[in-house]
Amino acid sequence: MNRSELVSFFGISTQQASADLARYLELAPDNLEYDKNQKTYRVSARFKPAMTRPDAHAYLNQLSGLATGTIAASASFLGWTPPHDLVRYPARPIPTDTLIRILWAIRDREEVELQYQSMRRPAPTVRWISPHAIAFDGFRWHARAWCSENNDFRDFVFSRIQKVVATRPSTIDPGTDIWWNTTVDVVVKPRDELTPEQRQAIEIDFGMTAGHLKLTCRKALAFYLLRQLQIERDVTEPPAAQPLELVNREGLKDVLTAARKVPSSNITVPVHQKGVMS
Repeated sequence: MNRSELVSFFGISTQQASADLARYLELAPDNLEYDKNQKTYRVSARFKPAMTRPDAHAYLNQLSGLATGTIAASASFLGWTPPHDLVRYPARPIPTDTLIRILWAIRDREEVELQYQSMRRPAPTVRWISPHAIAFDGFRWHARAWCSENNDFRDFVFSRIQKVVATRPSTIDPGTDIWWNTTVDVVVKPRDELTPEQRQAIEIDFGMTAGHLKLTCRKALAFYLLRQLQIERDVTEPPAAQPLELVNREGLKDVLTAARKVPSSNITVPVHQKGVMS
């Protein structure tokens, strides 16, 4: 880097850039070497971060933000980036007005009357909901809300809200959404059919400890996590196609049953505890 880059990026004077470089060299004298030919400072072989902690995820998150446009180049500290790209999934359009109305309802403890297209109904219906949170399942955003029609808490996909009709004060206490306020552990491990070398590779891939990975999440979001990992059903694919196995499937049976909307004679999901997509 050189002084002109500091001036351009931070909007400071040349004198301030010189002072900042001098101060940095005092704090980390072994980190920079001056290239007289290029008239710039270069990282030395002895470089050790003095102001930040190196973090691969932070770097890749910035790289992802630059690729998707969610981070402007002027706001990124990445001066040079390698050739890169990422898989772009179909974007689910969310009308800004709809998002704002739902956010206001959460903030002001209001009930919202909306026109909603459920995949369980052939045509849109109008219903009252009391939203208290929003969540992202990895692909889409939804509102977590009490549904007056079904008399339980459900997830309402933002892109399926066709119109907000009216609002009124809500009497629903978000604290009664037990599944939202309860956390559960999702425990996975490499499948036993893998070779020892393959199991070790999977353990490294997922950062497992002692051959297991424990992921803690809200109970209302657990099924989405299981679905993203493709372990919501009993494994039928060969180990090479699905190398993970859900360890505590029995402990998550009520989550799997409720999310699949499959009735079960052995499980009763109490009111205020369901976590299904409406």
